Parts: sequence; structure tokens; C-alpha cells
Amino acid sequence: MLLLLLTALFLAALSCEKLIHERRLRAVPLRICVTGTRGKSSVTRMLAAVLRHGGRRVLAKTTGSQACFILPDGTEEEILRRGLPSILEQKRVVGRAASLGADCLVVELMSIRPENHRVESHRLLKPAAVAVTNVRLDHVDAMGASAEEIASTFALAVPPRSTVFVPLAAAGLFRAPDRLPRTARLKVVEEDECASILELAPGLDKGEFVDDLNLVTAIARHFGVADPAVASGILRAGHDVGRLKIWVARLAGRTYYLANAFAANDPDSTRRALDKVRERVPEARAVAGLLSLRGDRPDRTAQWIEDLKRGAASWFDMLFVTGPCSNVVRRRLRHARRIASSAPGEIMAAVTASLADQTIVFGFGNIGGAGRDLVEHWERIGEPHAL
Repeated sequence: MLLLLLTALFLAALSCEKLIHERRLRAVPLRICVTGTRGKSSVTRMLAAVLRHGGRRVLAKTTGSQACFILPDGTEEEILRRGLPSILEQKRVVGRAASLGADCLVVELMSIRPENHRVESHRLLKPAAVAVTNVRLDHVDAMGASAEEIASTFALAVPPRSTVFVPLAAAGLFRAPDRLPRTARLKVVEEDECASILELAPGLDKGEFVDDLNLVTAIARHFGVADPAVASGILRAGHDVGRLKIWVARLAGRTYYLANAFAANDPDSTRRALDKVRERVPEARAVAGLLSLRGDRPDRTAQWIEDLKRGAASWFDMLFVTGPCSNVVRRRLRHARRIASSAPGEIMAAVTASLADQTIVFGFGNIGGAGRDLVEHWERIGEPHAL
């Protein structure tokens, strides 16, 4: 009898919690989720700023390199977690939006595993729109080893009767039979969607990837934001710690260009970031790659080993490796130079000891661990370069 009573109380509590959550969802009429392989935090930040400049009261939440709330006035509040990240925190995000009187919520999805995508989006957030930044190979152990499998995982975040925005390059992956719910609407973002925005704000593409600008522009226009507000919002958007950035530093009488591409975890995104850095620093004489590894991402380490062996190592004049498992990379790639220390000052001393003047130090692999420490170190020792 006691067991039945406790079970009934538990079910009643769950029912009550669901009703409260549904009421909070209704209080925030426009909800947008951002998913994809790379650029989710940047798109979330830009989209929130654009919608805010378009007249909406927006709460945004990023998850990737720097988990934080972006409040309706544009200020940021770091998210402090007591334990491991969980998609259940999205319920509290909805509650926070409702309590702040927000009429729009822009959220970077947290899920990696396919079964979590559906729960996070369909049950916890119930978005009217889903933005897919791109489809590239990462988290292959959880999401699949092909673009088709990864697109299938992202598609699980698209609820019925919602609108999903995808870049033209990935459109075919989402047009596959039964990939999306029958009542979902697919909006393909053209490669020149942001052309008029770049006319209003020349040079905006120097600091942002055009694909991200195209996606933000398409969504903003869909929800009635005029182009001047789109340009203004993007210009005023805050930046994530993982955003591509270059510093100029004078060390031991030589000039180095320190490039933060640590958040571009996969080879395709890394190559795009490297091309942008080379374009912005034409005076550089050489490029040294600095691969930062994480002990909890053996799949990503294995992916980098294979891609470097297949030719990615040729992107760099020299290659340095630091972090857990760097000895494994060194054994597989004999020309790579291992740095045992995890202290950013010691890492930089080891790197620059063998580099010539006017060299780019290109950080990639992972923003977690040594990556973030290096970014903070570079911020202290360098001056921002006009990316």
C-alpha cells in the first residue's frame, strides 16, 4: 500500500512538473534551437543580437566553448554547473526565459547522441525553428562516421510543424526520404543570402564565416527583421572564447601571429579557419600548427592522426602537439614535435624556440584543456590583429 501511495505521489509530481514546464513554454512564444557541427555558439550569439535589435526581448544560451546566458539587455552571465552537463538543464533555461519576460529564446543544443536530440528538442524546448550550421565529421563515435549519419542525427532535433534552416551545401542531406517530419518545412539558405548585409557593413565577413552570416540573415528575415537591424545586431554581438581570433606578439625580438582556431575541432572546419588566417596575414612567412588534445576525446585524436597522415600535416611548415595522448600522435607522426608541458608559457617557449620571425602559430584541435589556457595567455601577451 505504501509503495502504491509513493508511486502515485511520484507520478503526480511528474505531471505537475510537466504542466509547469508547458506553461513556461507558452510564455515564450518564439523558440529557436541551433545545432550543427561547428559555429553553433557564434550563430546563437549573432541571432540573439539580431532579434534583439529587431525589437524582441531575447534570452540566449550557449553551450560550447563558453556556457553562458546572454540576457535581454545583452549582458552575459556564466553558467556554473555542479556536475556534468545535462540536457535537463534546458528546462531551467525555459523557466529563466519566462521569468525574465522574454518573448524569444535562442538555444544552442547540447545533445551529441541521437536519442538525446529528440528529447531535448521535441520535449524540452519545442522550437518553432531549428538552425543547422553545417554537417561535418565530428563526434563520430556517437553521431556516425558519414555526413548522412550525422545529418540524420541533427534531423532528430526537428519537430513536426517546425521550420529547419540548412545551408545549401547540406540541403541534399535533409531532402532524403523520411529525413524530416512530414509537416516540417525545409528552408535552404543560399550562399549569397548575406550579400546585402555585407553592403551595409563592409568587412563583416573578415571576422565571421560567410556561412554563419548567411544562416543568421535568413532566419532574421524569416521572422521579420529588416536588413539594417540584422547588420547592426551582428556588429554588436558578443564573441565566444572559441571564436577565430588573431593576436600579434613580440617574443624574443621576433613577431608571431597567434591564431585561435582551437574550437574548429574537425579537419574541414580547421582548414577553412586556416585559409581565413592566411588570407588575413599575407605577410606571414610560415605557419606552425599547434595541436591541442583532450584525454576524454580519443575519437577526435584518432581522427586527427588519420587526417594528418593523409595530408593535413602538409598544411603546416612545422607541427607541434600538446596534451594527453600527444605521445601517441608523436609515434604515428614522426615529424611532429611533442610538448610535454601543459603550462601555456612553457608551451609557447617550446614552440617559439624553433620558429623564425613572422610565423603564424595556428592553434587547433580542442578548445578544452590547454586550448583555452593558451587563448587566455595569448590575450595577455598579444595585441589583437585586424582579422
